[in-house]
Amino acid sequence: MSPRIVDTEQRLARERELIETALAIMEQEGTAGLTMDKVVAKVPYSKGTVYNHFCSREDLLTGVCNDGMEALAELFARAIVFQGTTRERLLAVHYAYLLHALLDPTRFMLVISAKTANLIERTSDQRLAAHYELEGRLMSPMLELVDEAITAGELTLPSHMSKQQLVFTNWAGSFGIISLLINSKGKCSGRKGLESQTEVFNHANLLLDGMQWHPLSSERNYASTLQRIQSEIFSEESKLINEVVDNPDPTDVITRRSPITL
Repeated sequence: MSPRIVDTEQRLARERELIETALAIMEQEGTAGLTMDKVVAKVPYSKGTVYNHFCSREDLLTGVCNDGMEALAELFARAIVFQGTTRERLLAVHYAYLLHALLDPTRFMLVISAKTANLIERTSDQRLAAHYELEGRLMSPMLELVDEAITAGELTLPSHMSKQQLVFTNWAGSFGIISLLINSKGKCSGRKGLESQTEVFNHANLLLDGMQWHPLSSERNYASTLQRIQSEIFSEESKLINEVVDNPDPTDVITRRSPITL
């Protein structure tokens, strides 16, 4: 009997099922709890079939991470066309990143393990190539936004910084603020009373003021910008995180949903 031929659509659907299964395991047991055997036990496919799709646990982790990056790229694409100044559009990107973290905390935190040498070495070349392509999709719109801001006279690039450094600084700072706030319940007295949405915007405005990205926060009320971002481009997602934003301890919802261990 000749081997059964699986077409592209079937293959992608199967990979989607394997990624969703891995994600469900991580949401229950943390990233450290994910094994290929646990995935095999939960899907109607043989171990050989699973390994035909993902050559290792690390390859599967990268696949899950890439899937999250695809979702984040879609949020960024909506944020970048927000009707406002270049700075307001970048603030919309920061807000999109917060939404991604609150609604999909497991994949948000996978960016840490995705950069480890062990994971890179054991991930397939095809999956790594897709990962790097997705990084470009996430960075390119913000690099173009910096160009727009410079052309519009809203930003002067510091002589000691490149555009890539400026964008990376925004990304790194936002990731740090969000990850500290959503993963520190009961562990960090320094975050007591801090609320993720407010602090992400505070950080972004402090950073952009320091870069002299106009209009400065002293020149414009960016609280109204946040309200527009929520209502005009992310109304449905904002409704979903209202429970988090309105909760005195915004980590409660996140902790229940994603006991991640890296």
